Amino acid sequence: MIKKISTIAVATFLFAVQANATTTLRLDGYSSPLQTVNIESSPVSGTPSRVGAAGFSVTDMSGRLGSFTAWCLDVGHRLMRVGQSQDYNVTTNPFSNSSGLSLTARKRVQSVFDANYAFIDIANGDQAAGFQMALWEAAFEDDKKPLNMRWGLFRASSSGSTSLANQYLDNGINYTGNKRWNLKFLEVADFDANRSYDTGQNLVTVSPVPLTAAGFFLLTALAGTGLVARRRRKA
Repeated sequence: MIKKISTIAVATFLFAVQANATTTLRLDGYSSPLQTVNIESSPVSGTPSRVGAAGFSVTDMSGRLGSFTAWCLDVGHRLMRVGQSQDYNVTTNPFSNSSGLSLTARKRVQSVFDANYAFIDIANGDQAAGFQMALWEAAFEDDKKPLNMRWGLFRASSSGSTSLANQYLDNGINYTGNKRWNLKFLEVADFDANRSYDTGQNLVTVSPVPLTAAGFFLLTALAGTGLVARRRRKA
């Protein structure tokens, strides 16, 4: 939980960067050990048949944003290798440089985050891979198809993660609560759609939606109640 809080806190600063601003990101590693995912069907040209899935631990080389966790929304291209850096544009219009995201797909990605992200352990390999798979399904499935890893235009499987991905998708479909996360899309700068598979990968990261004044006072009150209770137990 501490790791997720720190990455979310840093990602919050990313939202102060204006759209279309360019930043250089370095891939430091992964949120958890990579889990193998078999891609059985994909509408995205160039999708490999086998990939590794986890959250990406990245650092802004300018020093402004620090380190945070990002997730893949581009199965047609490969991310830079660990230790390598690449220029990205911060954008609110994903992703004009490749397959793009329809409005429906964008809403589904939002719902997958809202319904699940506060409750998953990104350091757990199966959970991180399942969440990444759910994001791919939300992004690339046909607008008319129900979301499930086992059917439709986008199909994928992974030992230990497929059922979790379907659970996260079901949670997203049934989510009716408020928006919990602000999404920020990271688009590869100088992207060339005619280049080979190894040309960079578009990403998404999030920051928590700020609490309303009422929510802040409620948390403050609950924290105060807990402090009083602890003092009484000590007494």
